[in-house]
Amino acid sequence: MIFGFNTDIAASGTVYHVQTEVREQEPRLESQVFVRGRCIGKRAVVLPPDAEEEEVQELARAQHRWVVEAVRGGFVGDALNETASNREQAEELVVELLGSQRVSADHVVLRFRVLSGGYVAGKAEIAARWKIESAAGELETVFTNDAGVAEMRFALADGPAELEVKARLEGRETTRRFRIKSAKT
Repeated sequence: MIFGFNTDIAASGTVYHVQTEVREQEPRLESQVFVRGRCIGKRAVVLPPDAEEEEVQELARAQHRWVVEAVRGGFVGDALNETASNREQAEELVVELLGSQRVSADHVVLRFRVLSGGYVAGKAEIAARWKIESAAGELETVFTNDAGVAEMRFALADGPAELEVKARLEGRETTRRFRIKSAKT
């Protein structure tokens, strides 16, 4: 049984309600953001054709976390403007940072999703380079699973790090930059 996710977030003096659910008839994941009961926008992603229930649930959880973190960080427009229909029209390759999980005092696992034309992109190659004030390096190259998701282990630095992530699939390539805050305490 697949269910939805609901979270209330207070940010910049506004209370946002984020609701994510699986639309099985379409089939797609849809996250909607509400303010005072009014939907101010949504983010929808087409599900892979043969996705198992467990994969769909993980994709829904990851998308919900991503939208919640974007709203919490003040990037409501970014979370809502990058819709699957916009990506489908452009047929572009998109890489998203779904979230992170600390696995030790010095390391975190970063989760990425790659989309191609709004659809999850299995077997996409992801390479990443990182840079801090005093050093730079590369992370191990990984490939996305059938749900378009891949994980990379990253050593935390004392300060913020810039992360440049490159995704490649079928001769196409996209690059996206992220700023990773230091959570090392």
